[in-house]
Amino acid sequence: PLKGNWIWGQVSSVTVDSQDHVWVLHRPNTLLDDDKGAQQKPALNRCCEAAPPVVEFDQDGNFVQGWGGPGQGYDWPKNEHGIHVDWQGNVWISGNDPTDNHILKFTRDGKFILQIGKPGKSEGSNSRTQLGRPASIESDASHNDIFVGDGYGNRRVIVFDATTGAYKRHWGAYGAV
Repeated sequence: PLKGNWIWGQVSSVTVDSQDHVWVLHRPNTLLDDDKGAQQKPALNRCCEAAPPVVEFDQDGNFVQGWGGPGQGYDWPKNEHGIHVDWQGNVWISGNDPTDNHILKFTRDGKFILQIGKPGKSEGSNSRTQLGRPASIESDASHNDIFVGDGYGNRRVIVFDATTGAYKRHWGAYGAV
């Protein structure tokens, strides 16, 4: 069960880390006001409150922690889309709103580490710094790489250094729908 009166909006992504913990990313903004009656001022009822966008469960399904959303020093996506936990236990988040042209990296307990790209207009599929509605993220410890499926807008795979966020390479760009 979720903590307290928490409920989920649209669940957009699930991943499993090296400890067999399950991480869920959901979209709190997809809940209707009636769904979040306990959050209204004044409260409409005793149930419910939107869970934080990122929720972790242990391998037995027990709630471990929840965090995420707008904060100091980074731009939280308007439409949460992908979650990935890398080999070091860092949590990567992507969004797919038309202005979500960036990814975020956090510690497993939700402390902000890194942002690659920024919200706003995409710079196109040849940009080395800006994404285009990134979909999914994967990592490769042997090369310290973060692979981003930058497919909704730029139709490519782009690779960054997992520590610094520096551009490494990309391929598959210039596609059209």
